[in-house]
Order: sequence, then C-alpha cells, then structure tokens
Amino acid sequence: MNLINNTLENKNLLKFFLFIWVISIPFKNSIYHISVFLLIMYFLLHLGITKKVHILFANVKKTISLTIGFFLLILCMHISNFSNLDSIDIKSWYLLYMFIIRYGLIFVLLSYFYKLNFFEKKELVQWLFCSFCALALTGVYQLIIEPNILLGQGIQGTLSNRNAFGLFVGMGFVLSLFTTLHYKTGFFLSTLFLVLMLFSFSRSSWVASFISSLLFIALNYKIIKLKHFLYFIFLVSLLLFMYFYFDSFQHRFDQLIHGDSSNRTTIWIRAIDFIKEKFYFGYGLDSFKYLPDLSISQYRDPHNMVLEILISIGIVGFMIFLFTIIIILLKIYQDKNYLLYPMAAYFLIVTQFDFGAFASKELLSFLTIFVFYVYADHFRQET
Repeated sequence: MNLINNTLENKNLLKFFLFIWVISIPFKNSIYHISVFLLIMYFLLHLGITKKVHILFANVKKTISLTIGFFLLILCMHISNFSNLDSIDIKSWYLLYMFIIRYGLIFVLLSYFYKLNFFEKKELVQWLFCSFCALALTGVYQLIIEPNILLGQGIQGTLSNRNAFGLFVGMGFVLSLFTTLHYKTGFFLSTLFLVLMLFSFSRSSWVASFISSLLFIALNYKIIKLKHFLYFIFLVSLLLFMYFYFDSFQHRFDQLIHGDSSNRTTIWIRAIDFIKEKFYFGYGLDSFKYLPDLSISQYRDPHNMVLEILISIGIVGFMIFLFTIIIILLKIYQDKNYLLYPMAAYFLIVTQFDFGAFASKELLSFLTIFVFYVYADHFRQET
C-alpha cells in the first residue's frame, strides 16, 4: 500500500502522462487514447485512495456556471439522440460519452491535480509548444522530401489533411505571439508556425490567425517596442514575397479575397433548410451524413460549428452552447486576463469554416486545456 501511495504522489509520473497526452493530441494515434486512459486511471486511483473528494466539490463551486452549462449540454445531447433513435447509429452515443470523458473528465482531473500542485500552468504551456513544434517538424520534413507540395497540395505533415495541419500550426503561431513580448525565441517560433500555416493553404486558419493577431496588437499596443514594429515589417515583406513568388499561394489568397467557399455556401444553405424541420432538438449527434440530401450528405459535417450544433442538438442545444461560451468570455473579462482573447478568437473563428463541434477530438482537447487555463488561478484560491 505504501508503494502505491508513493507512486500516486509522484508528481513526475503525472507530469509524464500529461506531457504524453498534450504532445500526442494533434497526431490522431493510439498514444493519445492510451494517455487519456492512463490519466483517468491515475486520477481515479488517486481519488479513491486519498479520498480527497472535497477538492472536487470545491472546484465545482468555483466553476458552478460552467458546470451547469456542461451538464445541460450533456442532457440536451441525450434528448436529441433519444428523439432520433430511428436515424442515428452507435457512433452518436459513442461521441456523446467520449465527449464527457475526453473533455469533461479531463477538465476535472486537470483542475484536481492543479489544486494539489502536481503541475504548473507554465509547464502546460511548455508542453503545448512541444506538441506544436513536434507537428511543425513533420511539416518541415515533408517539405524537404516533397518540395512540390508548395505548388498546390499544401503542407499537411503526418496528418490526414492540410486543414488539420493548418489548424494546429495556426494555434502555435497565435500562442507564440505572446512569447514575443518577453523572449527572443518567440520571433523564431512565430515565423516558423506562420510560414507552415500559410503553406498549408488552409484559409480558415489564415483568417483566424489574422484576426487573432489584430486583436493581440490591439490589446498590447502600449507595450509594443521597436523590435515588434520591425518584426511586423518583416512579416509583411515575407507575405508579399510569398504572394508574388508562389503562384499556388497567390491562387489560394485570391480565392479567399473573392469569397470562394469551396462549396461551403451550398452546404450551409441546405443545412439551414434541414434545421427548420427539427428546430428544437435537432437530429442527434453525427447525423449530418444521414440527412436525405446527396449533395451534402457526402460531407461528414457542415463545416460550421453553429450549423452543426443546430443540426445535432437544435436551438435548445445552441443556446446552452452560447451560454457556456459567454460564461468563459466573461470569466476572462472579470479576471482581466485579456491576453486570452486572441486564442479564444482563434477557436471561435476557425470553427466557422472547418472542424466539428463534437467529433474533432484534437481541437476539443486543446479547447479543454484553454478553458482550464481560464479558470486555473481560481482552483488554488482559498474560499
């Protein structure tokens, strides 16, 4: 028993599990699933042996509005699925319970172990950089062995498509902007992530990163120094060079400027028609591919978070989602943690064009870390 207790109190073991989890998030492999399992088992064993249940209750009190929003969302998911038993399959239920485990339970264990001083926020940020850098290296490697991808296919590293790669290196770019305020390495990292994101040709990441960058500048204009101004000129020069030197980049940029939605507009219009038919609770999770319209059922989701929520769990579910998002944004404002807004903007914007609200486990795992970061300081405050 002493051996078990000593093992469970070994902070380095938990840090190792957390590190493996964070670094494996973008890669869609078995390591991610194993790390989630190990984290949950470690949490349940620690809770069962130490019986520190009071920490859970204390954390719930500090996130009461968020907790209510999450439980209402889960309730709404159940109602939507039960209302459509004739048109959904087992995956709809799988997504529901994985949503609870991968994001709800992971948030709970992060807050639990943070309260017990098992890890620090700074370490979590360092692990995030390791994750993004590991993915960036796969992109650099692909570029070295397949330089022709710059002619149109776009960099995707070891991921299945360029939009996913663009999403994550775009996150790395926005996160690295914060480091430019204090560390010289921030300039190198942001440039690396920016170039890889641009050559992924993922326009949703371009738009989200651009708006997040503008918000970052607006929030930090008082502390911007000459080096930041020179860096801005460098980035503009880099973009101009890429535009005039690479026809593939110019083509994708022109598509963006001229509003070429790559069939998204058609999907959105048809999706709205279906939303009207089951307005209150939707068609259930993972139901988009079963909609009776061959022109859109070939896609796994409507490429828009709002529309996917409305189709899956209806207006009731959307209002609960909106309530939860507002709660998080207000928390950032109340704590005057304004620097988190650029990353929040990135998540909100990129999901209007790509990635699902329920099945994108990579995006949602990073979002779980973000929400934890918003509330982290409160978990160690004495009530």
